[in-house]
Amino acid sequence: IQGQAGSLSYAAKPRIAMVKLRDNKAEADAGDQGERLASLDAARGVLLLLLISSGFGLRQVLTQEHWKWLTDQWTHRTWEGCTLWDLLQPAFLFCVGVAMPYSYANRQGRGQNWIRQFAHALKRAVLLIAIGMYLDAYRDNRPLWEQPLAWLEFRGDLQMIGLSYLLAFLVLPLGSSVQGVTVAFLLVGHTAGHVIYAFASGQGEQLWSQGHNLGVAIDHAMHLAPHKEHYTTFNVLACTAIILLGMLIANLIRSSLSSGTQVAIMTACSLAALLLGWLLSGGIGIVIIPMIKRLVTWTFVLTAVGWTLLVFTYFYLLLDSFSMRSWALPLTVLGRNSLFLFVAFALFRDWPAKTALLMLPASPATPRPLFVELIVLAIFWLICTWLYRRRIFFNV
Repeated sequence: IQGQAGSLSYAAKPRIAMVKLRDNKAEADAGDQGERLASLDAARGVLLLLLISSGFGLRQVLTQEHWKWLTDQWTHRTWEGCTLWDLLQPAFLFCVGVAMPYSYANRQGRGQNWIRQFAHALKRAVLLIAIGMYLDAYRDNRPLWEQPLAWLEFRGDLQMIGLSYLLAFLVLPLGSSVQGVTVAFLLVGHTAGHVIYAFASGQGEQLWSQGHNLGVAIDHAMHLAPHKEHYTTFNVLACTAIILLGMLIANLIRSSLSSGTQVAIMTACSLAALLLGWLLSGGIGIVIIPMIKRLVTWTFVLTAVGWTLLVFTYFYLLLDSFSMRSWALPLTVLGRNSLFLFVAFALFRDWPAKTALLMLPASPATPRPLFVELIVLAIFWLICTWLYRRRIFFNV
């Protein structure tokens, strides 16, 4: 999902080979040759770098107890709490939200009305959901003919992005005020739904339990099997709010405010979100709303958006305000083909990992897991660099 800004310059190449599952080639080429928000590509690149690095093998290298705070950052919290690994998926959602106003304005400038844009958004959402369902089935080795209904899984990462993207698109043309009110409505409604259900079912003392909450009840009513990682379809409300918060930041960037003012506002908002999320989740000893990634609670949303916004703000400052872009090219190479890299890593990670093991000696004195992950990262980066230099981009 590409973000494009009319006020930011980005060098266009004379030849662009697009691989898209949408529109015709002429329209796709015209869209990609438009000017881009460089910080968005670089920010996505950072997220993908963290994703495909798999923690750089540090969990196997740094086994001492005093390094546990670092190595745990590449694992999900069992229930309450938050790690770097937990923050990646909502960070992608936030980037989707930042991109949407630019994409909408660009298509509107090419004469596409709302109905045509909605049809395109619907197609994007369906493709993302379908790809996500396939990746989940591939990972679980789940044949279609054995459990056909099991393919109807909307709780995976790409499925949740597709559903949230489509819901957020409905609010996109209505302006910042409506988007802000919708964010508040979704987050308050999401929390209130959990609270009301817990007390109505007589489980108020287990308000945020794994096996008994509103999301689980809704999935059961939809005849969905319990998710092995305790994610729920009801999370789509909070995920949509994250996308809308990204939209609000994009609207701020596209406003007439100076870059310095925009950076100051974004920095203040990110720090306020982090502080509020920490306080409400028990930072001062009183837990009002626990920080639970698997239920996307309000405090988790604040923490995830605050962290992502803080990183994005200074990418925006350096790459778009100061036009210091050459240093970020290795990240941009990854960010420009984010969907391709995500799918390729999910399907083919074993190949570069086995290749790395063939190249490395089995020496106990060598931090072999670290070198394996670095080689895997290098192979995927070289593939993305080859695609980038030939202007080949995979998008839906």
